[in-house]
Amino acid sequence: STVRVKAKAFKAGWISSDLVQASIYKSTYTPDTVYYLTKAEEKFQDEGNKFLFNREKGEADFRFGNWVGYRNNRMECIMQFGKPTPVTSITLSTLVDPGPYVMPAERIEIWGGNDVKKLRLLVKLVPKQPEKYIPYSREGFTCDFNTTTITYLKLIIIPVLKLPKWHAGKGQKGWFFIDEVLVN
Repeated sequence: STVRVKAKAFKAGWISSDLVQASIYKSTYTPDTVYYLTKAEEKFQDEGNKFLFNREKGEADFRFGNWVGYRNNRMECIMQFGKPTPVTSITLSTLVDPGPYVMPAERIEIWGGNDVKKLRLLVKLVPKQPEKYIPYSREGFTCDFNTTTITYLKLIIIPVLKLPKWHAGKGQKGWFFIDEVLVN
């Protein structure tokens, strides 16, 4: 299962270390094919349609690789599995860094089914938005739903359309960055 690990180092007579945290995610299924229905921003496209399932985290600085980025379009992609697959959740590994306008998605929708033309909504998630500037973090957003046997999954992810009033870029569009999709 997905787990968050927290660690600190201690030694007698010394001040303890800072808290270090890491999230470890389970990923059971990998689709055979990924089709993007909308284009990512030019510098942040998924070359070879492999970034979302390569089991490699994006760099700490989103400008240096393995991130798929959206700002002007919503993200829409279809994942196709070679055979019907029982799925109960999707976790999206994302970046949150309000300083350079990188925010959680405004809305996430997961659609699924066995006919790409007749998909049904499995779950909709509206992530909590930061209320002030926070440090850079990698956030996993898990969308749980009743077990559904599917051949196709469709992701629709809408970036923040207007940055909040507290943000220096208030009213401008936010960025959404994703580096992995974990299917369970």
